[in-house]
Amino acid sequence: MKRFIGLLVIAMVLVLILVFITNPELISKIWLYLVGFIGYIVALAEKGFQSIKKTFKNVEKTKEEPTQKTVTSTSLAPIDPLPEVAHLEQKIQQLEAKMDSANIEGQSLAGGTVTVLRYMDDGETTLGLLFLRNKFFAYTLEDTFRMEKVKHETRIPAGKYLLDFNRQLTPMTERYRNRMPWFDFHLEIKEVPDFSQIYIHIGNTHSDTSGCILIADGVSAGLPRSIVQSTLAYEKFYKIIHGLLQSNEQVTIQVHDEDWIEKSKIAAI
Repeated sequence: MKRFIGLLVIAMVLVLILVFITNPELISKIWLYLVGFIGYIVALAEKGFQSIKKTFKNVEKTKEEPTQKTVTSTSLAPIDPLPEVAHLEQKIQQLEAKMDSANIEGQSLAGGTVTVLRYMDDGETTLGLLFLRNKFFAYTLEDTFRMEKVKHETRIPAGKYLLDFNRQLTPMTERYRNRMPWFDFHLEIKEVPDFSQIYIHIGNTHSDTSGCILIADGVSAGLPRSIVQSTLAYEKFYKIIHGLLQSNEQVTIQVHDEDWIEKSKIAAI
């Protein structure tokens, strides 16, 4: 068998020599094609190697990085707070200290256990930022502002209110209890002029609220305006406020309209 292969190789070499003598241009073309083919194989192998390397790198990165919150909709904005929120907590604390020490005229931003800073109203939906004891906690969504109240479609007036349980066993309360074993009674914003049964609860768009305040961990970039991961934010918020109320602490909520920057003189800090 080895002898046969050897004779075959010798025959092929003799054929190539004969072809080269009679037609040297053909050999040149074959050589170019051979070089091109080898180059293609090398490039293909290199591309495959890079793909494999990238895949392993992504796997390692996934293992090293902490788990991030994920959102299913592609139209959603990042769940991280707005860029200015990162500095807003410090500004609020500075403002409170400045107003206390220098008796500066202006509206206190941290007037309650919970503070809601409304920052946008598109004529249908109001978006805001919720702070819990001066720390950014969640995004909020409400109905729009109206000079004359339209039932189920108007946000509550700015102001300071008590936040307490509504101890009535309503159908809504029963639905929440069936879904969430940790739920007791709804958190109601008390004594709002011309409003009743105003709660802080779960929801995503203005169609989910009748003057109530919805809270969530993220804001959608699409239209209509909406918030996302509401149940997660609500559970965290509810358990904290529930604990405060159970310990007989008075819990208040301060709601500010969009002009809170001017009224508080926070821009001057």
